[in-house]
Amino acid sequence: MKDKSVVFCYFMTYLWLGVMAALLIFAPRVLRAYMQFRALPWEVYQVILIDFYLCCIPAAVALLCLLRILGNIRQQQMFDRVNEKLLRVVSWCSLAVAILTLAGGFWYFPLFFITAAMLFIFLIVRVVCTLLAAGAALEEESSLTI
Repeated sequence: MKDKSVVFCYFMTYLWLGVMAALLIFAPRVLRAYMQFRALPWEVYQVILIDFYLCCIPAAVALLCLLRILGNIRQQQMFDRVNEKLLRVVSWCSLAVAILTLAGGFWYFPLFFITAAMLFIFLIVRVVCTLLAAGAALEEESSLTI
């Protein structure tokens, strides 16, 4: 069962990498169609597009970190300091996206909702990271016990 979950997570991570790669190419076209549908000013188009491209950097880093964590899980290295560090990177990436969308939210209000969601994700990942750090410390302590 656990292996199915890891395979599913691999699939979803690669799917999101693919979606992000496609959007890096087609984002201007998709956004232009959205702008015509909503009749928003050109400045909003620029803000959303710049915000999107800037947010792709931490998003890609987070997805690559998740792939490394999944690889470690497959190798039965769950409570590991490396996974803890990778999760910390993921949390900081979510905070970076929150900051970027916060800045863009002053020009396009719905970006504030993304900011709130990313701050919530930051909190969840930090809590899981703290839990993982405690688990890693416990595992290190138990390996020293005879």
